[in-house]
Amino acid sequence: MIESKHSSRAKRILVVSPPYRLSQVGFPLGLMYIGAILERAGHQVEVIDMDVENLSMDDYVQELNVREYDYFLTGGMITCWNFVVFSCNYIKKIKPDVKIVAGGGIVSSTPQSLLSAATVDIGCIGEGEDTILDIIDAYENNKPLANVSGIVYKEGDQVVQTAKRTDIQDLDALPFPAWDLFNVSKTYIRYPSHHSFLKAKRSAWIYTTRGCPFMCTFCYTEKAVRQRSVENVMAEIRELKERYGIGHINLSDDLFVVRKKRAIEFCEALIKNKMNVTWSATGRCNIIDPEFLKIMKAAGCEFMGLGIESGSDSVLRAIKKNQTPKQIVEAVKMVQKAGIVPGGTFILGLPPETKETVRETVETYKAINSYRNHVNRFFYATPYPGTPLYDEMVAKNRIGDEIRFFEQLSEKGDAVGFVINCTDAFSDEELITTKREIETEVFNDFMRKHPWDAFSQFLSEKTKWGSINNLLVVLKLKGLREAIRLLVLKFKVAFKIVQDPYMRRWNRKNYAQKNIMYEGTMSTF
Repeated sequence: MIESKHSSRAKRILVVSPPYRLSQVGFPLGLMYIGAILERAGHQVEVIDMDVENLSMDDYVQELNVREYDYFLTGGMITCWNFVVFSCNYIKKIKPDVKIVAGGGIVSSTPQSLLSAATVDIGCIGEGEDTILDIIDAYENNKPLANVSGIVYKEGDQVVQTAKRTDIQDLDALPFPAWDLFNVSKTYIRYPSHHSFLKAKRSAWIYTTRGCPFMCTFCYTEKAVRQRSVENVMAEIRELKERYGIGHINLSDDLFVVRKKRAIEFCEALIKNKMNVTWSATGRCNIIDPEFLKIMKAAGCEFMGLGIESGSDSVLRAIKKNQTPKQIVEAVKMVQKAGIVPGGTFILGLPPETKETVRETVETYKAINSYRNHVNRFFYATPYPGTPLYDEMVAKNRIGDEIRFFEQLSEKGDAVGFVINCTDAFSDEELITTKREIETEVFNDFMRKHPWDAFSQFLSEKTKWGSINNLLVVLKLKGLREAIRLLVLKFKVAFKIVQDPYMRRWNRKNYAQKNIMYEGTMSTF
């Protein structure tokens, strides 16, 4: 683990967290860790968090112009492609001496494409905490970039990718995320989505592990599992409670239950240390059991997200999910019986999907409706670079112009919107219609089984009550001033004085209007 031993003088660094869903749905932990590493090394760090600030393009461009910085850092998932490409190209145009560094999945999964579309000086592949310090050290002390492992850069027209960097093994050596840089106390402190106004608590997001060993064909994640010590995690939770009044913790681990013994130690430590927080975590249908869930509940677990994906045995086998429809139903039943709210994601349109497998999934969904107090929409099967599903779609020529595909992913922003048809059995129109029909069918089934819960969910999602509830939660957790600010914004949007910032998208039309993209960096329709 590289400490702050580099001799480089302090640099001015601007970190920009891209917009995803344009709301504070979770800490941008990757960039928060990078910010903490840079501060510990003595650098001067400023942050623009687009999911919080919701800046218009004009306002964002103004910030990039007026701020002074030596390095520009950004990155994240492939769904921030448009924003990252725009930002890097614009900065290189107005401040050509600024060094631009990008990281996250947008680089790790498709480095050559990003460097062909964006004027990025350095791309970080894999974890960036050690890498960013080496990059700055190399630039400031005229050391060869070729000696920095885990990066990609250009030499002339050639893309150079250096040796793979070893994953960070001692996660305890990392500082806690730079919460204050991201103004957490006034922005991100929210409440779990499954809570009502009366149960709303200040919440925070943390990692306790990195990596997931499973090989699901649609998922891009680091496979090597590494864990923080339970003592280190308890120290972070304690600090979040003391500094920000946190009452709920969202575990952002790819799979919290990946190593059951360690997960139990975590639960026992929460109880022993009397942390008095509720929490949510990710589970897996084929590796949980009643005794384990009982311990989790005793430690304060209130919600478990399960990657269900399909209710068809043939589809589950094809995507290497290593679980069966029977295990899915039993797992949801176990979680509900333990007193934990079971969540679950479903994907429609994976390559083996047929009308028969859709019906099997609907029947599985109806079976778990008996044990859940909510329903959720289906995601479309969406191939992300770095996954076997993506490679399959490229081989089938479903993805031709890779950059144009990334632009479309970025414009949709979420897999609930249709981008590509991965099946052979459905036309695009049939797949879209099927999704709409089965979502209605499973909600109607849910409504028959749980009329009050269905009515409550309808009120929250389809009527003004959801906005009123959010306003009350802001009043409770953030105070009168923030509640008034939100109310004023709602009025301005309602009377079309301003655009709703939560509906703003970064797309090619924005770029064309600004006329600040480089020639040839955006593909045509």
